[in-house]
Amino acid sequence: MLRPVGIGWNSVVHEHDFSRIELILKDTAVRYEGGSQNSAGLIALGASLELLNHFGMAAISRRVLELTDLCCQRLEQIGAVIHSDRREAHQSGIVAFELPGRDAEALRRRCLERHVVLSCRSGRLRISPHAYNNAADIDRLVEALA
Repeated sequence: MLRPVGIGWNSVVHEHDFSRIELILKDTAVRYEGGSQNSAGLIALGASLELLNHFGMAAISRRVLELTDLCCQRLEQIGAVIHSDRREAHQSGIVAFELPGRDAEALRRRCLERHVVLSCRSGRLRISPHAYNNAADIDRLVEALA
């Protein structure tokens, strides 16, 4: 009853005969396998995981929380209301905030024009800095919003 949406050479009964173009799907779950794996993506994923492991998850976590704390401080300085729970047991690398009296979607567009990426969720702005961000990135965010 399910229709395959990612059909590829593994999905069809003549999987290794590339001269045939008939769409005759296998009658087993293999019909959902599609084509070749994303080899470049898998290699990039491996390199990314190696890099993260090199620095260590604890160090990355500390860095993300330092950056989000700095973001919250800087955002509050320009009048933002932080909606994310910043208590130690609930902290995360995600910060939801609003600038009272300002249109969140318009602010998001303004930031994107200045190459500052953030999202708008339920009328609030949302950022999620990572360990590769720095104070200059936060300055760019605050300048775009101010």
